[in-house]
Amino acid sequence: MRKVLQTILIPALCMLPALSFAQNGKVRLSNESKLSINGKSNVNDFRCESEHELQQDSLDFDYHFSADTITVDGVSLFLEISEFDCGKKAINRDFRSTLNYKEHPFIKITLNELILENEENPVPKAANVTITIAGVERNYEVPLNAFSSSEEGVLVGGNKTLYMTDFGLTPPSPLFGLVQVSDELDIVFDLIVRFEP
Repeated sequence: MRKVLQTILIPALCMLPALSFAQNGKVRLSNESKLSINGKSNVNDFRCESEHELQQDSLDFDYHFSADTITVDGVSLFLEISEFDCGKKAINRDFRSTLNYKEHPFIKITLNELILENEENPVPKAANVTITIAGVERNYEVPLNAFSSSEEGVLVGGNKTLYMTDFGLTPPSPLFGLVQVSDELDIVFDLIVRFEP
């Protein structure tokens, strides 16, 4: 089974030297990290949690500071759709079918840029990312709502609401249309990143 190749490293960059030319760093994602995709219908809400084996090898990446942003290169997360657990077999089936997982088995999230509070306080307040679902790419600014750091690493949390129709997908309506699933999907994450020497 294909493993996660690379991962979102939103906060780690902010602990590295703020130089005006290209730099590189090395980090590792902790298995304590969490990511879920949440949705709702006219019957109930559902939560599909990622059960991926997170990347064990350290990840090298390049970054470049410019005023109140950090441009990042080579940082992507590949999430295998079949490795999400929504709690019930029927919801798992509908989730995978709706995202067209047989033709496009992965959700890809690429970090392009970090937006900082300001140049003097290089703490990220948002991230510009590209999300690819069912072969369709969309760019988003994702607000970050949690951030803490230590000598060992950092924790960052956030969430972003997407719409299935933005990716050419039709929300499912199981049981002959009696259940109507909302177009909205909320991606929620709490990532723990460890620094590597």
